[in-house]
Amino acid sequence: MAQRDDPAAITTISFKAMQRARATIEDFSRSYFPYVGLSLPDDFFKYLDVLVWVEATIYQLDEDNEQLTETGLIDHQPTAAGIKGICAVLSQQELMDEAVQRELQQGLRYWLLEQDICRRLLHAPRPLQTSAQLTAAEVLECHAAKSFDYRVLCLLLFRLTKKPYDEALLSFLRLDEMLVDISDDLVDYEDDVLANSFNIFRCYIQLYGREAELRLVERISSLEEQHGRLLAGLTEDMREHYWRRHREASEGQGSDRWVFPPPIYDEATYRERIEREEAEARAGGGNVCQL
Repeated sequence: MAQRDDPAAITTISFKAMQRARATIEDFSRSYFPYVGLSLPDDFFKYLDVLVWVEATIYQLDEDNEQLTETGLIDHQPTAAGIKGICAVLSQQELMDEAVQRELQQGLRYWLLEQDICRRLLHAPRPLQTSAQLTAAEVLECHAAKSFDYRVLCLLLFRLTKKPYDEALLSFLRLDEMLVDISDDLVDYEDDVLANSFNIFRCYIQLYGREAELRLVERISSLEEQHGRLLAGLTEDMREHYWRRHREASEGQGSDRWVFPPPIYDEATYRERIEREEAEARAGGGNVCQL
């Protein structure tokens, strides 16, 4: 029987969370292992338990948080308890330090901001008519914290291999993650509107209306400039690895250019239309004759 006072014996994840974590773990391993001098697949299996458990637990907490944001509810206790559990296990495994603690707290801050921002967005679905009272500062803070899971995993790689942190690399990866998040938000924009999830383009439409795309392009340009400077400061091997992974990602997506979706200026009507179309599709499917 599991001991109640043993944090490592507490169940924290569902199978669905494991499924969601799989793609992230694969991308993280292919992208980040070479930066730390690790190879696949051998080194992955050495650290599989820690990396997979941490990422899947974070995904579980994220799923729980998304259920709250979808309906505009506020409850910080579940994610706070979840982060506390992760900290307990990592401390038990002698992997916790101030840097890991700081990034986990950034995750807690992200979920807190997401709940608050998305609650206001849900109650102001027509950004050209009604303000959600967002500020650029809180939107940018939320965006900067979004990929905290990658940063936690990266720090854990250093801790697991007992290597000192490479601050130049960590600074570069933070900028790279922020740019990837913007790209993902543009791809996922319509889905995030439907689910009432945090999305930087969605927030920019609320902040800047019809100038949202222009303002986000300016933000992207600023981040890309910083990204280029930090990339130039990495070793040649690291730069070559970055460009190789960048080409692989671009080939998978079909393009490495920024593509903006049409802005949705009436989210409530958009959700109603999609829900109606999905209901009609289900009803139509139910009338198909069984052979």
